[in-house]
Amino acid sequence: MPNPVPASGWPGRARRIAASCCAAALLGGCAAWQPTLGARRGTDDLEFLDRALTGSSATREAMWRQAQAAERSQDTQLRLALLQSVPDHPGYDPWAAQRNLRSLLAQDPPPDLAAVARVRLDALRSTNQCVGENQELRRRLAEVVNIERQLDNRGR
Repeated sequence: MPNPVPASGWPGRARRIAASCCAAALLGGCAAWQPTLGARRGTDDLEFLDRALTGSSATREAMWRQAQAAERSQDTQLRLALLQSVPDHPGYDPWAAQRNLRSLLAQDPPPDLAAVARVRLDALRSTNQCVGENQELRRRLAEVVNIERQLDNRGR
């Protein structure tokens, strides 16, 4: 008849409590770590955009060079697209920015990156709409001015 041999020197109850504490710490750490990482990353990208929008052209140029030199990831792709949407540096290209933001969204990025990309894409759309309306109003004003000139020339 085999004799049972204990697996460790700890008594059964202490072993169960230690195992429970280790499991709780591991699971609690994993559960707490992911959301804060995502929130921090999204906040970092918003702060990055704020720095780009409020910074000088030299600051934007330095940010552009750093983003280009960074390791390729979805976060880097987002930052490059954000910088492309901000004027006064060599990488400014609003059409490419829109295309790259849409491309990033098509890759199903993490929710925080997707939210920042959508916000900037909406801002670019609004800007483009305002520019288009402004150009249309200028065209109409030019037509009115031409009509008035023609009327003035007939009266002379």
